[in-house]
Amino acid sequence: MKKLYLSIAMMFSAGALQAGQFCELDGTEMFTCTLKGGTRGVEVCNAVWANGTKAAYGFFKSNGTVEKEILQDMATITATPWNGMGNFMSDSVTFEGGGGYAYEVWWGSERAAGATEMGGINVLKNGALIADIPCDAGSVNSDLSSLIELIEAAQ
Repeated sequence: MKKLYLSIAMMFSAGALQAGQFCELDGTEMFTCTLKGGTRGVEVCNAVWANGTKAAYGFFKSNGTVEKEILQDMATITATPWNGMGNFMSDSVTFEGGGGYAYEVWWGSERAAGATEMGGINVLKNGALIADIPCDAGSVNSDLSSLIELIEAAQ
């Protein structure tokens, strides 16, 4: 049902990518950004619509076509919170995509007022990095630290 709703909603959206093209705009968005000059986007959300404690990863085109969707139990997601050391803060969560593929969504920022947030996706095959896709500058919106708290509570 959610896919049907998303497909209908995306058919009526045009132009630039924005939050809510994969996750519903209901406060469940934990990470969003555009990629490749706005031609792609990624969203991670707390999948409150699914049975159980799950998170969702969606990679989509600017026209709303979902290219990769993963719904995964939070207890099985690999989470790497910032360790509290150094001037660069970063968080990441990794979704298993099957066939040895994994998709690590990451966020980072210097510990300084007005520092630029950055993020992206690392695509892994059998644990080896095969692609690093950075978010477009200025497009990152992240609350991965809250998602990591939910993942840790589920584990």
